[in-house]
Amino acid sequence: MKTKPYFSSYIIAIITILGIMSCKSDDGITLTQIKTFISSGDNDGYIENLSSPVVHNYFSGSQGKSLCVGWNSNGYCMRSFLNFDISTIMPSSDKELIIDEALLQVFEANTNMHPFDGAGVRVVNCYLLNYGTLDKSDYGLAPFADCGAISTWGYNVLKEYPLNVTAATNDFLVTNPTENKLQFRLQFLPDGNVQKSSPIVSSMWNIFSGEETQKSDYRPKLTISYHYNDKQQ
Repeated sequence: MKTKPYFSSYIIAIITILGIMSCKSDDGITLTQIKTFISSGDNDGYIENLSSPVVHNYFSGSQGKSLCVGWNSNGYCMRSFLNFDISTIMPSSDKELIIDEALLQVFEANTNMHPFDGAGVRVVNCYLLNYGTLDKSDYGLAPFADCGAISTWGYNVLKEYPLNVTAATNDFLVTNPTENKLQFRLQFLPDGNVQKSSPIVSSMWNIFSGEETQKSDYRPKLTISYHYNDKQQ
C-alpha cells in the first residue's frame, strides 16, 4: 500500500524538527529545547504558621488535593511550596545550562471568603527558594529571589495563573550550578497571623497540588525553554 503524500510530508517534517533540536551551532551553542516539569508532590506542601509551624503535604477539599495560601479558621497564616526536579536537563561537566524562558503555571482549586480584599488589598507573591527537603523552618526561609505577583484575584476554579520566572532561575543556576531542583514559595503580601475576629479568618486561595490525580492536567507546571553553551576553557 502506498503512503499518502501528506502523511509522508508529515513524517519528514517531524524528523526534521527532531534533527534541528539536537543540532549544535558552530560556536558550540545547542539550539533551544523545551520541557515541561510537573511539581513533585512528595516535596510540595503548605505550612501553617502555628506556634510551632506544621507542614502538610496537601489539603483534601471538594475540588481535590490542593495547596493553601491564606488564613485558616483560627487565623494562622499558610504559605505553599512547589518543588520541580530538573535533573533531566542538567548539563554535562563541559556544558552550562542557559534558560531562555521559564514559565511557572499554577491552577486555582478554590477561593474561600475574601483573602484578596477582606481586610485591605493583597496579592499572592512568588519567591524562588532553595529549601531542599520541606520542613517547618522553610516557612520563613530567606528567599533567593522575588519573582513577583502570580495572582491578584481568585474565584475562577481551574483558571491558569502564569508567571515568568526566567531571570530568577538563571541567576539561581549561575550561583548554584549543580543544583537540580527549582523551588518556590507562594504567600500573600502582606500576610501574618490574625485574631479570630478578623475578616480574613478562613480566607484562602488554593491551587491544585502535584499530588492531585483526578485533575492531573491542573497540577503546577514549570515549562523551560533552554539550550547549552560550551564552558569556556
